[in-house]
Amino acid sequence: MTKRVTLSDVAKKAGVSRAAASAVLSGKIGKSIRVSEEKRAEILSIAKLLGYVPNTAAQYLKSGDNNHIIAVFTYENAFPFDPNSEYYPFFAGIQAEAEMEGYDILILNNWAKDKARSSRILLASGAIMIGVTRDDEHITSLVRQKFPLVFVGRRHISSGIPVRYVTFSYEPSVQRIVDLVDGCSAGPIVYITSTLSNAEPSEDKALFLHNYCKERNIPIEDVIISDSITSEAREKVLASRSVIFDRLFIADLFAPVFKENNLIIGEDVFGAILEDDWTGGHEIWTRWENRRRELGALAVEYLASLHEGTGLDDSFIDIPVIESTSTKIR
Repeated sequence: MTKRVTLSDVAKKAGVSRAAASAVLSGKIGKSIRVSEEKRAEILSIAKLLGYVPNTAAQYLKSGDNNHIIAVFTYENAFPFDPNSEYYPFFAGIQAEAEMEGYDILILNNWAKDKARSSRILLASGAIMIGVTRDDEHITSLVRQKFPLVFVGRRHISSGIPVRYVTFSYEPSVQRIVDLVDGCSAGPIVYITSTLSNAEPSEDKALFLHNYCKERNIPIEDVIISDSITSEAREKVLASRSVIFDRLFIADLFAPVFKENNLIIGEDVFGAILEDDWTGGHEIWTRWENRRRELGALAVEYLASLHEGTGLDDSFIDIPVIESTSTKIR
């Protein structure tokens, strides 16, 4: 069976984002997405060359069903339409892609585990799940009803319960960051995680980091904290001065420690953060690009592909590393 050419195929060939390709091919270039006339012509030419056909079948999330609704669902305490929420960029990507494809969005928050709210998800023909907080019993019930779900970020419910997701391609970026940090210091790398961040993405990052350090014979020491710095963590970081933080908020906890000891990032202390700077203000640290909007958009494409029966060849988004002061030896 010949594989259907997707919007992602066109975007990759043209060297543009999916959002840009979608805007050109749907004739919806506006203030939020700007594409030069030359690039627009190139995208149209590539689409024609590849034989791209708009996914009109998937615009109806069930065959023969005109229920043209995607639910965006979360169990988090506050729904991520607050621009200051770490989940907001995902939602913005979902919303933009859904609008371009002509889908309506049903927004549902179930942090109180209201069973009546839970049932409302079935008003849609499929759902995109955002957030790390979840109700596994509820999700298992939906999967067993064959209700289409796509998580933003890898999730594992239990064996025998297939959970579909889109996620970042962490491994190559984690390896690049390890190389940069290792090249700045002769001491062991101190890897700091938190009990407040123990979801699957953190598990994946830790696995890739440890596997790579073992492969390259790079010494690494693990430190686990909660919402405050332990004396062990403080002593190890000050002794090594080579550190990788799992999340932004963990790096923020150590900022006063560096200041109190008159340590300058990139001169006395070297390190990186295994996250994008979604809050802003972490430019000094090596980290990766914020591609959250793109991941949200990919979730929409994946959900649509489930109903068309094609699936996606690639449900990952690359996250290029941004090298900054913290790993540049002056």
